[in-house]
Amino acid sequence: MPNRPIVGILGASGFIGNRLVEWLILSDLAMPRPIVRSFKGMARAARFDLDCRLADATDQVALEAQLRGCEVVFHCVVGGRETILRSVEAAYLAAASAGVRRLVYLSSAVVHGNNPAPGTHDDSKLIARQQFEYNVSKVKAEHLLRRLSADGAVEVVTLRPLIVYGPRSKWWTAQIASDLLSGKAYLIDGGTGVCNAVYVDNLVRAMWQAAIAQKAGTQAFIITDGEPVTWRDLYGAVAEVVGVNMANVPCIESAELARMYREQKHAQMKFAFGRFTLAMRNNLPTGVINIVRKILPSGAIKVISRQLETPPATTFPIIDPEIASLQQCRYLLPISKAQELLGYVPQVTFSEACRRTGEWLSFVSETGANRT
Repeated sequence: MPNRPIVGILGASGFIGNRLVEWLILSDLAMPRPIVRSFKGMARAARFDLDCRLADATDQVALEAQLRGCEVVFHCVVGGRETILRSVEAAYLAAASAGVRRLVYLSSAVVHGNNPAPGTHDDSKLIARQQFEYNVSKVKAEHLLRRLSADGAVEVVTLRPLIVYGPRSKWWTAQIASDLLSGKAYLIDGGTGVCNAVYVDNLVRAMWQAAIAQKAGTQAFIITDGEPVTWRDLYGAVAEVVGVNMANVPCIESAELARMYREQKHAQMKFAFGRFTLAMRNNLPTGVINIVRKILPSGAIKVISRQLETPPATTFPIIDPEIASLQQCRYLLPISKAQELLGYVPQVTFSEACRRTGEWLSFVSETGANRT
């Protein structure tokens, strides 16, 4: 493609950012400029002849220098709340100073909640008060970008995927495989909940379309594969590759979750208190320990010691409230707005995505290659 635009990619060492770099090169659509925090982050991109740059995504001055000459910048930075918010502000201000035309921000559909209400769409009001810090951070980041972009210096396009899976996916591919193999996996309500998933190649295609579509500026888009996939479908596809029988994966009723959370919290607190008491005992002066031994019967001392030193019996799996809430989703998020304004049409079906992901899982299992 002649006169390919130069595009900056923040977070190019991560799962999605790295795949975006690869996809743009292999599709001959643009000249990616990976911008990473350290030389280590250039490992995968280094196999291509690219103009890799070093800059901290939260450093506005450093970013401005590295973004000069870029027409578009993709923000794929991951991290905690501070990193999310600081990098968003730094990226926008740096892009404005560097003359960047458009910023494509990779947000998340969790801004609508892990279990969005039926009827939720791209322009629904964001849910500011949520249980999970990551969700709230993404909401705050979107609000911050709206305030910053009110000056019109840079067009901002926001994309909201939810469950991004595929080769090199840590959380929604490799971690599922690990949980299945270790007996830590579980399904809420038999895995019948809606999994608003998007295969990574479909997502990066949408990211490119968000960079070039004329009508996309200042808009936000929900991005999924558009297929009615359940959580059992996703876990089952991974289980087939790693050789786990889905009949052995525990199913937990959502009505039982509140009780299970209480029991888990009680067991964890008991164990934590026991370890604290044990540490205190090990550091008490000998004189104090001798006094306690004189007061308490020897049998009682032995029982207490065993309880302190033995972890409480736990019933696996340990339930993660965040994953459990995602699995309770009953609503397939719409992608009609992305189809209309971006021209987004998912190219890779769920069955084909599972085949490709399965080949990667088989490869890393056989070779011991880095899964992330």
